[in-house]
Amino acid sequence: MQFATSSDGVRIAYVTIGDGPPLVFASNIFGDATSYCCGFPFGDVPHRLAELGWRVVLYDQRGMGSSDKNVEDFSLKARVRDLSAVVGALRLEHFALAGVDNGAATAIAYVAENRESVSRLVLLSPWASGERFLSIPALRAALSTEANGAHEPELFANILGSVASGFSDPDFVRVGTQRFLRTVSLATFSAFNGATARIDVANLLPLVTTPTLVTHEPAFPFGSFELCQEVAAGIPRAEFLVVRSNSIAGRDHDENVAAIDGFLRGASAIRRSEGSIDQGSAQLPATNGLTPRELDVLRHVAAGASNKEIAGRLGVAASTVERHLVNLYTKIGARGRADAIAFALRRGLDRPSQ
Repeated sequence: MQFATSSDGVRIAYVTIGDGPPLVFASNIFGDATSYCCGFPFGDVPHRLAELGWRVVLYDQRGMGSSDKNVEDFSLKARVRDLSAVVGALRLEHFALAGVDNGAATAIAYVAENRESVSRLVLLSPWASGERFLSIPALRAALSTEANGAHEPELFANILGSVASGFSDPDFVRVGTQRFLRTVSLATFSAFNGATARIDVANLLPLVTTPTLVTHEPAFPFGSFELCQEVAAGIPRAEFLVVRSNSIAGRDHDENVAAIDGFLRGASAIRRSEGSIDQGSAQLPATNGLTPRELDVLRHVAAGASNKEIAGRLGVAASTVERHLVNLYTKIGARGRADAIAFALRRGLDRPSQ
């Protein structure tokens, strides 16, 4: 564990893992560096990336983990100061940047001000509006007992972990409760969330010209397809990938890690994930590399069918249709249904296959 000092005098704890090109994770919550050192679940993702040849940098958010505890400012500017302090201490001039959840907002704000310093940007379960993020039903339910948490912090942490894991992973809940109690006080947690509610980075998204990958994990209850999609749509030429893992809760992280690694190395995460186009292809076909299933979905969209109707006709879940839509929108450069329909009409793809 090493320490950097922010411009407002806060000591920030950080660790580096592995050797290779630098990949900095903007801190999420609780304390990423301390969580990794203590073996908490999300540490699997940076550890795997380090094994793949990246020098991963993790740090503890101010007020949490091993960073200075006696702080009051948890604003977005303060969070960017923490990230800047670590980058400065390591003398990084050009690096890849990633952010999970709260850390994604910090990463967006940093890149908006330091575009030439960041080679690639990865945003996992991001959001542009903290207020809307905190209104996600599962998160609102998990935080509903926060007021009484001062009297029973262990119970509150247990409820938080139970909802995050979908009430399906007792080990995650046990470890997550230990993580909460070890890395943050309830007062700090409440102050941090209060500051989060006031964050809105929507106006910064168009300023992010760095190649960007946005991933959404439907299995993670505190993520939102809509909020992730808005971030991806607001950043010029961002890739948006829906993955089946719940790596934030420490499970099934292989797909997410592979997508991140491939993207950081210059490949399209979407094409790498689906295997639909060989890296290095000289020219995209007329269908922009859409898979057969994505073509079916596009044809139904062009015919005016709703997501529910498409799901019924194809015999799949509505969430599967949404995932295909996100991927095909990215591939054809569509901002929504109208663009997708226009694309289909131009290429004669407006009739569902029989």
